[in-house]
Amino acid sequence: MSIRSLNLGPGPGPRAHPEAGLILVNVLVALALGSALVMLMLTSQDGAIDRARRASAAVQAEALALGAETSVLVALRRDMIEAPEADGYGEPWALVAQEEVVLDTGRFAVTIRDAQAGLDLNGLAAGGIAQAQALARLVAALDLPADTGARILAALRDGPLTRLGQVEGLDEQARERLGPYVSFLPIPGAVNLNTADPLLMGALLQNRTAARRLADLREREGSLSRQDLLDLGLVPGGGTGFRSDVWDVTTLAEVDGVSVTLTSRLVRRRGTGTVEVIVASRRFGAWPEGDLPPVPPDP
Repeated sequence: MSIRSLNLGPGPGPRAHPEAGLILVNVLVALALGSALVMLMLTSQDGAIDRARRASAAVQAEALALGAETSVLVALRRDMIEAPEADGYGEPWALVAQEEVVLDTGRFAVTIRDAQAGLDLNGLAAGGIAQAQALARLVAALDLPADTGARILAALRDGPLTRLGQVEGLDEQARERLGPYVSFLPIPGAVNLNTADPLLMGALLQNRTAARRLADLREREGSLSRQDLLDLGLVPGGGTGFRSDVWDVTTLAEVDGVSVTLTSRLVRRRGTGTVEVIVASRRFGAWPEGDLPPVPPDP
């Protein structure tokens, strides 16, 4: 063997292929794209699962709200059979109402308002003098502008009202003060003295002192009767009564963080041998401000 054929010292080693770096970059890019696609798929899947969960929760919440509406409807129908002479918040139908409670799955609340607890402004369109005078006394008791009644009557020329916001020239403060004491009924109806606020009763009966005494009696006995008014020297007017046929029910139902609000107007129909309570209107979501007046303050 020739000495020159031996290479005992360090040599240059293997030479790198000129495209090896490019191939490595391509592999890394491919891995990055693959990882991104996997993450996108997982994210999309998570989003789809979340949307499905929320949709399921919404369906459950709506079903819960509709169940509450049905419970009130059934209670009102039963009341029509068992106690048709009077309607008050001390009766079983009112006990279906539920203050907001926190459940394992969310929240739940039911509010029932007797629409005939307020003075029906749509009834003024018929030209009833007694109702117009009662409105004038109510306006005075609330210290509202004297032309408030005239503005309401002017608005009624265009048809029935559904909210005080339809009355031109009635500012927000006036609407807030008048709202708890008025209603907008789909059918003619007298003010129910078993649910009306004492301030409105005073305007209707033209006697604030007697109205307060009747409210106290109602609190003790649960309801009023025609005889109770006669005992105080009062003659029940045509615009007053002791029972109702229109109610507004508001239900809040929340399931797994998804909440719905259902507002229903229930109407009771009276007839010979007829017992019927129908859902005249139903709406999911908040009503426009003023469509449904708030409950009057506690006396």
